Amino acid sequence: MTTEINPAIGAMLNTARDWLTHEHSLFRSLNLEPVLIGKGKATFEVDLPNDFASASGTVHGGLMTIIIDSIFGLAVFTALEELKPIATVNLRLDYISEADPGERAVCAATCMTINDEVAFVSGDLRTHHDSRLLASGAGAFMVGTRGLSKGSRL
Repeated sequence: MTTEINPAIGAMLNTARDWLTHEHSLFRSLNLEPVLIGKGKATFEVDLPNDFASASGTVHGGLMTIIIDSIFGLAVFTALEELKPIATVNLRLDYISEADPGERAVCAATCMTINDEVAFVSGDLRTHHDSRLLASGAGAFMVGTRGLSKGSRL
């Protein structure tokens, strides 16, 4: 078993990074910076923009969910031997503490295993300056998903 990322997966990740950081308005505002990308692992620093404050003035949990789900998915891609589509089928998160808008955070994810076309991931989101735990969780991702066939009514 190899411990390196398949070159095709690495190229796809580079393309995705470029698209997300330059073309996708939400991810562009997060100022994503890779800290670690390895076989089954992905860690990124992100901004928690002021635009995503909840009514209480803290970072909205929905933003934390989007960040965690996205980085978990990237960890799955790094674990694959060949490029296949994936889809989140289960995401369980515990929100531990609140973050102030404008803070920088670190999201780390590990793809623990892929069994029968389902990838299992765990990880957390922490503040950058003091590593305070904001949220932790686990997820399951279907590997090799297909879109609806043309003309499908579902």
